[in-house]
Formats: sequence, structure tokens, C-alpha cells
Amino acid sequence: MAQYKDQKEYEARIRADEINRGMPGFVRSFFMEEENHLSGMTLYSYATQIHTFFEFLQQSSPYFASKEMRQITVEDINHINDADVAEFLHDLRMPKERRGTQGLSVCTETTIMHYMVSLNRLWDYLHVRGWTDSNPVEMIKRGRVKKKEIVYLEKDEKEQLIQTVQTGDGLSKNQKKFHDAKASLRDTAIITIFLDTGVRVSELVGMNLTDINFQKHGIKVYRKGGNFDTVYMSDKAEAVLQDYLNEGRPSYEPEKNEAAVFLNKSGKRLSVRSVEKLVKKYMLSSVPDKADRVTPHKLRTTFAETMLLKTGDVEKVQKLMGHSSISSTMHYVTSTEASIEAVRNLSQD
Repeated sequence: MAQYKDQKEYEARIRADEINRGMPGFVRSFFMEEENHLSGMTLYSYATQIHTFFEFLQQSSPYFASKEMRQITVEDINHINDADVAEFLHDLRMPKERRGTQGLSVCTETTIMHYMVSLNRLWDYLHVRGWTDSNPVEMIKRGRVKKKEIVYLEKDEKEQLIQTVQTGDGLSKNQKKFHDAKASLRDTAIITIFLDTGVRVSELVGMNLTDINFQKHGIKVYRKGGNFDTVYMSDKAEAVLQDYLNEGRPSYEPEKNEAAVFLNKSGKRLSVRSVEKLVKKYMLSSVPDKADRVTPHKLRTTFAETMLLKTGDVEKVQKLMGHSSISSTMHYVTSTEASIEAVRNLSQD
């Protein structure tokens, strides 16, 4: 898994560096200082967001319109005030076509908060060095981020999903052409591992054969923060995974040096996008009313909800989920309909 994760980390850093090369020198200096303690994906996210901000300045401000982005200096930055930042955030909220979307889309308040974090971090860097007089981002009142509805699968919905994956019932005629024995074994293992361990989709596609230890009932995963962890499987999940490894995986005819657990039709490592499409396909055929909201991450949410309901132990679930902070786990805490119904008579004398 480390090799796969290292490759993704390397690619993200390369993409971030490509963006940074077109930005002002002080921004490149900022990133060179930050790169030793931020992940590649975080660097890439900061780079795209800061670049978007400078593009907005060039398009909306007469002062910056005539300047090439790389020519913008620290002295120029002192012409930016909180009104400019507020105008930029307003622009983000306006419907427009964006990369990776079809039609018009609007940035959520959560996304806008991410922009504010990256810009605030840049201005803190500049201010500490005495290059700016103030931080205009700090003067902007943070928007209220609405708590999202927690979407997860109930017990019967999980069973229906697994049944559809195993049998192919409900799939279209064209989809059934590709739902052969090896695909059924592979996809059943994928869905089961999601529901049984709560791994992230990046952790699942990054699994290597050497990460699995059936004697200790565990799988080594490379967590989001860059640390290795072990997730533990139930007996049922072990049996499903064994079936895939023994009968399904060899049918994909991987090369001898292919280390990935889950393979595509070419015998190569399955991609995150492929798994996302796979989950969507089976959800549409099994639990269609939730198909537009259930992603691999929602299967992770389902695991969290199941374990919270069964254990009532938030700290234990925090460890199971691989969260560095319990506040991350608290996002999954909700009162399910089952738990509410169970106490409906407690108020009576």
C-alpha cells in the first residue's frame, strides 16, 4: 500500500508545483515553507484555491488587470483589502460552470471555508514576515456551515445491496453482461469490506496482498494523516475476501508483480473513480431512493453508525475509523429512528 500511496502523494505534489510556478514569487516561497509538513493533496488544494483568487483579482480589479500573475509583488498585495476578499467569496457563491461539473454549480459554505483557510494561511505567512500591514481575511465574518444530514444504510438496505451485488438482480441487461462470477466475487468483497471495516475508498484501492493478515484477522491500511493502521475483519468478511482472492482475483489474470488486492478488467489496480461508479451502479438497482446520496464514503458512515448504535462508545468508534480527533467522529453521531422508537414509552409513569 505504501508504494501506491507514495505514488499518489508524489503526483499531487507535482500538480501543486506546476500551479505554483505560475504564481508570484512570495506565494512560491510560502509553499516551499509549507511543503515539509503538509500532505501533497493539501498542498494541491491550497495551490488551486490561491491561484483561483489571483485569477479573480486579474479579472475584477483594474489594479491587477494589467499585471501578469508572476509579476505581482508583496507591495501589490497591500492594495488588497477585506472588501476584495468579500467580493471574491461572493463570486464563489454565484452559480457558474466549474471544472468536473455538468452545468452550473454553486460552491458550498464548506468549500468557501476551505478557501478562507488557505488565504488566511498565506496572509499569516506574509504578516509574520512584516510584508503586509494586516490580514484582510481575518476581517471577514465566517459563514454558517449547516450541519449535513447523515445518510447511511439501514440493516435491510445493507442486505438488499449485498444481495444485488451477489446476484445481479435489478441490473440492466447491458450491466448483466459484465456481471460474471469474478465481478460478483470482487464486488461483494469490496462492498463487504466497506461495511465491515469502515475504510476510506482510497484505503481500499490502495490495499496490497501483503497488507492482509488472516491469522490476525486484520488489514493494514495507510490512513489519511500518513500513518499505518490495522482494521479488523469479521469472520464473514474474511470468508468473502478469501473467496475473492482464491477464485475471483486469479480470473483477472494479473501480472506476477501486481500487488493490488482489487483489480480492474485489465488486471491492474482498481481506481477510486471505478469504485465510486461501482457503488452507484449497485445502489441504483438495490436502494434507488438513496442512490444519489450513497457513495463509498456513505458506506463508511454506515459502518460508523452501526458501531455507534451497537457499542455506544464514541472513543472506540474513533479508533475504528482512524480519526485523529474525536470531533471528527462526532460528525457521525445521530439519533437513528430505531433508537428513538425504542424509548418512546419512557416518559410514561
